[in-house]
Amino acid sequence: PWKDAILYMLGNSQNSRYDSIFKKQFFDINQYKNLPLREFIDKLCENFPRYQRFVDGEYQIVPREKQKRFLERIICGEECFHFSEVGSGKTKVIMPLLCQIFLSSNVEAHQHLARGGKMKDVLVILVPEHLVPDACSQVYRHCLNLNFRQKYKVYDDILALLHDNVKLGPECKTIFVTSFNQFKKALTYDPICRKVRPHREQILVVCDEVDDFLDRDKLVFNICCNKSNSFDQPTMDYYHETSYAAYHGNSYPSDACDSSPNPSYWRELHAKFVAISHEIQDASKSLNKSFGIFNEKTLRHCTSSISHDIEGYKALIARPYESVNRAMPGSYYSDVERTIFLTFVILSEDIAKYNELFQSERKFITFEYWKEYLAELDYDELVYGHDNLAEITEKHPHTLGGLIKFLYVIILKRMEVRDKSKSVNSVDIIFNFDCIGFTGTPFLDNYPTSDYIRHQREDDIPPCIDRSFYAYTNENLPQGEFEKRFYRFQGQNNNVKVKYLSSDFMNDSLKIGE
Repeated sequence: PWKDAILYMLGNSQNSRYDSIFKKQFFDINQYKNLPLREFIDKLCENFPRYQRFVDGEYQIVPREKQKRFLERIICGEECFHFSEVGSGKTKVIMPLLCQIFLSSNVEAHQHLARGGKMKDVLVILVPEHLVPDACSQVYRHCLNLNFRQKYKVYDDILALLHDNVKLGPECKTIFVTSFNQFKKALTYDPICRKVRPHREQILVVCDEVDDFLDRDKLVFNICCNKSNSFDQPTMDYYHETSYAAYHGNSYPSDACDSSPNPSYWRELHAKFVAISHEIQDASKSLNKSFGIFNEKTLRHCTSSISHDIEGYKALIARPYESVNRAMPGSYYSDVERTIFLTFVILSEDIAKYNELFQSERKFITFEYWKEYLAELDYDELVYGHDNLAEITEKHPHTLGGLIKFLYVIILKRMEVRDKSKSVNSVDIIFNFDCIGFTGTPFLDNYPTSDYIRHQREDDIPPCIDRSFYAYTNENLPQGEFEKRFYRFQGQNNNVKVKYLSSDFMNDSLKIGE
């Protein structure tokens, strides 16, 4: 008997008696293959409580009618992403039911899940990092006892695709549960890309908390290898002269740059720096938020990328993505020239950020450099003194230019060229895979689905949510109208107490404190 049991569990033998025992533990969802979608969802919801605890005479979770209709809208809706209020069961009800529907053979459901493309046989569940264990447990609980003897696989690590025995194809439906960044990281591996790319039209990506997935601070995942740059002293001087002229509104420094081996490059670079400078002054209220704004005037093709590591601006990089409008740490797929010019801007407008760098490097100021650029300062006090960089420039403003050039050259020397970098953007995933998603945050614009791109559509993208319930201060809404809109946003809840506070309460608090 032990041998029979072991062979049966290994799949190497058939045993009708064991089949009759185990089959009772499985839910056959394929029996509803030809059922209309709405009725099919009802059947799944009738079976849903069997996975829940039965406490005090009732099941812990029973899908509500509103959740059924939301699930139907996710499957059938033309838009990618959908909004449902916080606490509506998106993770514990909607996502497990969506996985069950994917594993079924229901004809109408799979026609909609195809999203205008090919039938899907791979489902990728993306959730924030801290929700991965819970999402895995939900999928395991609701999906491991479906369709007795049907072959399908559930993986809790997308990097399983690195193994040769993990294959994608219609003969075995596959579910991967992973985090946003882990999925983007996986797509930087060549072996995984070789599997995924030719099969991507059969893959459906489901994003839980999709607003977090599209958060600009988390858009890009990168890998790279480093190599030292090879800027010689004349090249660093050309960069400084070009940056200085563009920042101060001067014309192209022909006297300094025309002697270079490639003066046309420096002339073009000066025009680009001027455009970036105007962009910062005109389009931005905050210097720190202006670095990554790209347009056709300021973005030129660049085959390499650079970062530098300075306290206060660690790995400050400008990223060439339309979807990201500011430079942030973590991206090595950069516009080198923009980064170089923005280094000069930071030095000119916020030099105190480099106090620590100056303190560690001031002893290397040569007598010749001091004599040419910083002669109004006492040499010993400059090299061995205790005043920080900001204090020196405040007391002796005429030395600012010389100190900027000294630090600028140091920073250029420290820059590393990030070679052969690979970058995967959240928007890359939205555009290259058929995606659906949901969120409880009502501040998200929708994106074109892969079907828009596939068929070169140009019609309007459906909105993610109905914004008609938004309430703005300048509308001066009557109390009744405000409560009506708030009810539409919040939905039907019990025992919810709300106190509306005007933003003026901050001013009132300050007055009280005074």
